[in-house]
Amino acid sequence: MPQDYRKQIFKAMDYISQRLYLNPTLEEIASEVAISSFHFHRIFRAQVGETIAEFTRRLRMERAAIGLMESPQGDITRLALRIGFSSSQNFAKAFRHHFSLSPGEFRRRHLATMKSKAGNVAPPKTAYSQLDAMQAAMNDVTFLSANIVSLPARRVAYMRRLGPYGKETCQLTHQDLLALFPARTPLQPAGMLCIYWDAPEITLASKCRTDVGFELSPGEKPDRGVAVQTLSAGTYAVCKFAACCERIEDTWDIALAWVKTRGYIHGDRPCYEKYYNETDTIRDYYVYDICIPLKNTPEE
Repeated sequence: MPQDYRKQIFKAMDYISQRLYLNPTLEEIASEVAISSFHFHRIFRAQVGETIAEFTRRLRMERAAIGLMESPQGDITRLALRIGFSSSQNFAKAFRHHFSLSPGEFRRRHLATMKSKAGNVAPPKTAYSQLDAMQAAMNDVTFLSANIVSLPARRVAYMRRLGPYGKETCQLTHQDLLALFPARTPLQPAGMLCIYWDAPEITLASKCRTDVGFELSPGEKPDRGVAVQTLSAGTYAVCKFAACCERIEDTWDIALAWVKTRGYIHGDRPCYEKYYNETDTIRDYYVYDICIPLKNTPEE
């Protein structure tokens, strides 16, 4: 992505993500990033691979799919209105166009999948347990702590890449960040924040957004070309782990299972990892928090 427009592209993506229920127009988004709507439409499509309308529509559908998965008994009409549709009929038509399933069919398939273990080896009528997933992933992983806490807002300078979640994308994004902050950013990931915007079980791997950044101190002002975002304050599940790199994905399974078994619901804000100073990539030893935003109420 050409550096000249990265900041504006990132800012537009975030603006859309945070206002899906308002269905922001091209003119509103272009005004937010201070580029004419005609030119920004072309820039966005060239760099993201989708028009602004396509990007917005996809995020709304993915947000809806997550809502259906997380609230098996939730009212579909209420969900449709919450993400900006004027009626359940319009929502159902758009959802079927995107997923080739009605919202109800999508939810039923997800529930059926959750009632069977991977490989369909579970005996009939045996519900899949999130605790089973947690225990299965515990090998070679140190689960240090888990708490529900109120986190402050974090102002973060960052770089973003689109692509599959994992080590390679994070490393490449970290390298991009190092190029902008050769003196400020450590070679080790200690102090780094890795931010994940999308649900990989819903979003195409090539479209998943990974941000790597560091928290700015109060009053710190990065160069004008550097993208800055604010991670919202709020209630989070914070799970602390120590693990080798190849087990980090397993720790996400553990953290998400911990949240679900306690009856909490994942919020719409992005999840992120925060790495501690004990992290040592040479020893393949990572110490970090997984921070999962929670909904305060079912309607949040």
